Amino acid sequence: MRTGRPRALSSVFLFSLLALAFLALPAWTADAPATEKRIDSGTAITGNPDDVLATVGDWKITRADMMKEIENFKSTGSDRAPDFSDKENQKKFLQQLIEITLLEKKAAEAKIPEKPELEGQIRENSVALLANAYIRKTMGETKVGKADIETYYQKNKERFTTPASYHLHQITLDSQAAADRVKKDLEAKKSFAELAKEKSSDSFKSSGGDRGFVALAELPPMVAAAVSGLAVDQISAPIADGEGKFLLVKYSEKKDGAQKTLEEVTGDIERELKEQLPRQALEARIAELEKEYSFKLEPKALEVLRQGEFKPSDLDQVLFTIGTDVVKIDALMPELERIPPFIRPTILGGEGLNDFVKQFSHRELIRRYVAGHYDALAKEFPHVLRDAKRRVALKFLLDEKIGNVVTVSDDEIKDYYTQNLGEFAQPEQVRAHHILVEAEEKAKELKDRIDKGEKFEDLAKAESKCPSGKEGGDLGFFGKGQMVPEFDQVAQTAEIGKVMGPVKTQFGHHLIRVDERKAAGTTPLDEVKDQIRSRLLPQKQRAAFDQFLEDLKKEFPVKETGAL
Repeated sequence: MRTGRPRALSSVFLFSLLALAFLALPAWTADAPATEKRIDSGTAITGNPDDVLATVGDWKITRADMMKEIENFKSTGSDRAPDFSDKENQKKFLQQLIEITLLEKKAAEAKIPEKPELEGQIRENSVALLANAYIRKTMGETKVGKADIETYYQKNKERFTTPASYHLHQITLDSQAAADRVKKDLEAKKSFAELAKEKSSDSFKSSGGDRGFVALAELPPMVAAAVSGLAVDQISAPIADGEGKFLLVKYSEKKDGAQKTLEEVTGDIERELKEQLPRQALEARIAELEKEYSFKLEPKALEVLRQGEFKPSDLDQVLFTIGTDVVKIDALMPELERIPPFIRPTILGGEGLNDFVKQFSHRELIRRYVAGHYDALAKEFPHVLRDAKRRVALKFLLDEKIGNVVTVSDDEIKDYYTQNLGEFAQPEQVRAHHILVEAEEKAKELKDRIDKGEKFEDLAKAESKCPSGKEGGDLGFFGKGQMVPEFDQVAQTAEIGKVMGPVKTQFGHHLIRVDERKAAGTTPLDEVKDQIRSRLLPQKQRAAFDQFLEDLKKEFPVKETGAL
């Protein structure tokens, strides 16, 4: 949220302070109409909706007010929502509402919501909140009826069956030769159970190899394939398990799969449809908006995004068009930068990038729809406009009273540094480049090419399967024990500049070049100044906020009635 102010509250402090407020702001003002007299019986807050739970100056917080805010909070789908049937959680929630009401009353008294310079921010917030409200409405209009459940059942009957199962018996042996010998003993009519107890090395040995009834899906593919091709009591050929063991298996009885009745699976289908149908309703609405606004995605933009590194000219390329509006790749960058660099390749690999761009384009479509139907939606969701105005007003108030006032001086940073030197102890570190490939022969070939004069960094970019390949294989600085043991041992002992390897690890085969070593010591103050500032600033802001609340309580006395 942009404020146009020279300084803003620490994002860490602001999130912890107003996480609740930004999700469920109070719905009452000095001249607000009476709150809806509706209490959700599922939250176990009982009593008269008109009961006053607290007063803040001349403003009242009723049971209905609190219930409405709890409903708003729960409607956000937050996975951090507490159990509001618990009395202690109700009390904590009420305390949060009292604090926010103090801030809101101060903002109203100072006429902050009416400031002309905030109109743009209020409009921007209103559009964002109306978009959320519109999405919830679109997804919430879907209902799951008996006809939906029966139709789904008929179309997906094959999903609702109990699989065939086999009464399985097995003997596990340590070698092919041992398995062949036991197989001959079994063909000579020796007891399967007795041989299992005597020869087998698995956990079913004590039961004579009896595993009970097992579905094929529960077995390793090679074993499942063997069992499915056997007749009753037929002994399989030895089956390699891929870990150096060999299995002999048979089954003594087979139970065929059975179709589950509609009654048996109604609950499962209903739960699944309650998740599916809202998403399908939203996707259908998005498809309508794509046609209405002549949405067009530029496939070439996806190719550019897959590169991972962007030139200025790349950012100026068109990502998609919405009617005559052009959205360039540059508009996606703030979203992309929210993803930590080390997991971007995983999240954006394959279809992940398509989904990422799709979600961004969907938000843009809905935002444009909301902006174009602003007045109608504002009438449909009047509380959203009030919430948007409160968000901006409270943010402005907190920036004015705390964010623009509270700072951390250089002396405070220096004092913290000198008093906590242990925090900034730096162990010995190594900087290295590496190339990671699957086959040892490939690693040897690359090492020969490097020895003949080819550049390590160029080969890393072209051949390494590690994400660091894009950086020429540069791993930066790391301490002892931060890499897998085989890699770490080489990196900690290698001669500077010498290419080592191939070194085999669980990830493949590495060529390693150690470039630099840093002795253990203390990180200089200049390098950790910002780190210390970001640690101290939220603490000072929190203290200032607590004091600000105490001052507001003197200005607007708070009284809890005990009616909760």
